[in-house]
Amino acid sequence: MTTASFRVGRTVLLSSVATLVLHTAAFAQTAPAQPAPQDEESSVDEVVVTGLRATQRNSIAVKRETATIVDAIVNDEIGSLPDNSVGDTLERITGVTADRFKGNANELSVRGLGPTLSFSTFNGREVSTAGPDRSVAFQQFPSELVNGVLVYKSQQADFAEGGIAGVIDLRSIRPLEATPRLQAEYRAVYQPKDDAIRGRDGLGYRANISWTNRWLDTAIGDLGLSIGYQHQNQAVPEDYYTTNSAFIPCDTSANNPNLITGTAAQQTAAGTSFNCALRPTLSAANQAGTTQGPLYFGTTSRTFRQISTSEERDGLLGAIQWRPTDRLDFTLDAQYSNRSSLENRNQLAITEAARGIQPTLIGNGSNGYSDGALISYTGNSNLEVQFEDRLREEEYIGGGLFGRWQGDRLRVTGDLSYSQSHRTELQKATNMRSNRRVVYSLDGTNDVVPSVNFVGFDVTDPSNFLIATPASNTNYARYRLVTDREDAIAAARVDAVYDLNEDGFFRSIGFGARVSEHTRETDLNNNGDVAIPIARDGLTVAQITAQANAQCRVPFATDQFMRGSRTNISSWAQFDNDCLFRAYTGRDTNPLLADSRGPEDIDVTETISALYAMTTFGTDWGNIPVSGNIGVRYVSTQVEARGYRSAVTVTPSVAGSAATIVVVPGTLSQITGEGDYDYWLPSANLNLDLSDRMRLRFGVSRSIARVGIEEFNVGINPIVDATATTVAGVLANSQTGNPNLKPLEAWNFDSSLEFYLNEDTSFSIAPYYKLVKGAAFDAVQPFTTSIIANGQDVTFNAVAPANDTEQRHLYGIELSGSHVFTWLPGLWSGLGVSAGYNYAEADFEFPDPSSVAPYVEPANLRGLSRHSANASIFWEGAGFQLRAAYRYRSEYSKPNSSTNRGVQGAGYLNLSASYRLNRNVQFKAQALNVLNERDILYKAGEDSITEVSESTPQIYAGIVLRY
Repeated sequence: MTTASFRVGRTVLLSSVATLVLHTAAFAQTAPAQPAPQDEESSVDEVVVTGLRATQRNSIAVKRETATIVDAIVNDEIGSLPDNSVGDTLERITGVTADRFKGNANELSVRGLGPTLSFSTFNGREVSTAGPDRSVAFQQFPSELVNGVLVYKSQQADFAEGGIAGVIDLRSIRPLEATPRLQAEYRAVYQPKDDAIRGRDGLGYRANISWTNRWLDTAIGDLGLSIGYQHQNQAVPEDYYTTNSAFIPCDTSANNPNLITGTAAQQTAAGTSFNCALRPTLSAANQAGTTQGPLYFGTTSRTFRQISTSEERDGLLGAIQWRPTDRLDFTLDAQYSNRSSLENRNQLAITEAARGIQPTLIGNGSNGYSDGALISYTGNSNLEVQFEDRLREEEYIGGGLFGRWQGDRLRVTGDLSYSQSHRTELQKATNMRSNRRVVYSLDGTNDVVPSVNFVGFDVTDPSNFLIATPASNTNYARYRLVTDREDAIAAARVDAVYDLNEDGFFRSIGFGARVSEHTRETDLNNNGDVAIPIARDGLTVAQITAQANAQCRVPFATDQFMRGSRTNISSWAQFDNDCLFRAYTGRDTNPLLADSRGPEDIDVTETISALYAMTTFGTDWGNIPVSGNIGVRYVSTQVEARGYRSAVTVTPSVAGSAATIVVVPGTLSQITGEGDYDYWLPSANLNLDLSDRMRLRFGVSRSIARVGIEEFNVGINPIVDATATTVAGVLANSQTGNPNLKPLEAWNFDSSLEFYLNEDTSFSIAPYYKLVKGAAFDAVQPFTTSIIANGQDVTFNAVAPANDTEQRHLYGIELSGSHVFTWLPGLWSGLGVSAGYNYAEADFEFPDPSSVAPYVEPANLRGLSRHSANASIFWEGAGFQLRAAYRYRSEYSKPNSSTNRGVQGAGYLNLSASYRLNRNVQFKAQALNVLNERDILYKAGEDSITEVSESTPQIYAGIVLRY
């Protein structure tokens, strides 16, 4: 979108909304006041609304009563959310979308703005995370033990800062305000893809038990207790097709792609002994082996991956609430989650997929494929079968102590909190390489997962993957602790609110303070690799490899690989990973490094102090009640980062020779870096009750979203510029972090026109507009630092993340509504619907950092989906509850470390049903991802596919017991 068209679109949208608001306000002022409508059930005291309708009714009440623009799904009973995960629940809120991980909703985006622009809390507290940035993995919170999720879409001064898109708050019950209950639930799960795996039956389960009770008017006051435990044991099977991390621009076509024998000169003349490239950059001999054609994007590897998994997770949530007097209240709550996930990866890899390419179909924008997409071609490569066991263990501990004192006019609250996340990821991998190079033809015309024909080579024959003379990495045994990350947040806050005269304009005034310390320590790449089998027991490397090939063969793991795709690749030779590892090394594991410190390791402490003042107000403008708040928050942040660097020996380029960098062993030393910033964040919210059924809201605020904490790392990873003629120039490609990075900052303009026709019916329209500055996603700049080079401290400019200096614009509109058809006769009165749609547009530009940058458009803001929608329809009656929930998000950017990357739009359908036999027994069933939707990622154009993941529908059935 051009800047001009962006401004025109923004102007038209805002003008239309302004016209709508003015006409609505005029109608509200001239129309007679209407009494608050009541449906039949709300006028009968003994009728209690429960189930899906209760959740929808409570959610409408929260939306109406909150001072800010908010959407929520809440219930007053633990385990009442009818979703499989908190992420699934959140996706039913308008404007909230999820990135998929292992077939489930994981990192959340609000209003399409990406997971890093939201701020996530649990019971109002910041949550630690084990991921590489600040995005919270909501899978760690069992939906059975959470009774509410709220998404605040406008800001106010007493909110902890950190979210431009919004604040996501998960809620657990307060035991003194909940219904006493003992509840147990068991659900079995069946997954067809897991059932197709050798030795598996597709079955797993989730079980939870929770207890809530309260003791009133005891000798020490009122006491309440709630505790819930969940255990999950199930597989998450997936099939993948992937390419390497970056694409390369090419315009060469090999003269004879089938020639892979003969002399080196003959293969060069055929164009089969080197990778595709831009033809003018090739040597004269290589140019002679190719012809020049249209531009296309090649990739250096293509992999088919089958994954067998097992996953166990334990979750525990509890709270103790004590109210010694009517004026004093304390709540101590805690959360615990432990997740262990094992992946057994089985891969067929075309390891040199850019070699000897002769294209047969290239996308040109008019033939049905995006420009430069390499849809079909002939090439040649060594093939590998690769095996890996990947164990991820993740633990989360969180909780805090909340206290509240209520005087006649003064209310004081205090909160102490702590959360910690720890993730380790251990990899154990082996491989077998083909005994020769193989000519193959790849065809992606029928599906995004291509078909591949290998000329004269059977990939299912294990004997074809035996090399007579093994070399480095033809038969490796890798053992790596690739991630050891600890993240912790300790915080304290105090708030005081003083109620003023109810007859005055200002109704209350509040002050507060918060201080927190966020620490992140990450140890990356602790590797214990063996690049070639170890000769032992009188056997040569070749003999060991031959024995392993013969003795470690196993049948292919599944008979349903990529059944949702049209590829012809359904199996390949498979070996047992543990067997190969023992054969190559003589042991079950390799020793890890005693000292694994390196420039990639991260040690950051972020200290945040905040103060705020806020007043609420209320008055009448004519016959329109007006209320709201206005305040300001001051935030000060200090960053201290510690990293590592080693001394290097640098040899600049002389007379065209290649420059080099050599790390000096034993010279690793620690370096530190510091940064700081402070912001004033004003905010104001205005609510106008145009009638008993209609509320108009406006909000304006300044907010920030902090960059990923690992971006502050100051370790230096030396990378050579082989053409540079000075020491500083040779070092100029080296990479580091930037402790001086500032957060994104935005001015937010929000509005919402909301209609509340009755307790079960509401709809709203909410336009918004944001001015954003300082985005740091994949933006880089020269960063002045130093390193010991050739025995001296050399100052040079490294490559480091940077803040975007441009002012960017984002605007959008949300539409949402919910209704229960209580006016229909009989059982039809239990029919209900809810739906939401969000449109977002922005003018961010992030150039691709790889070699395809000159040929592709810059990416927009990470995670920005132009369109997102959700819809649910439910019916309940005669003890039954039925629900269908559908969610869709359009394509969005999801960059990785070396290139921009996009995710194609997709929709997901979930079904659920339950039957309440009596007040104590309920039966449940669910079907997730009913449409078996695949997740498809691309680079350099929507048809340059880089990843396709195919999971499986998940079918649950179980029983709930309540007492």
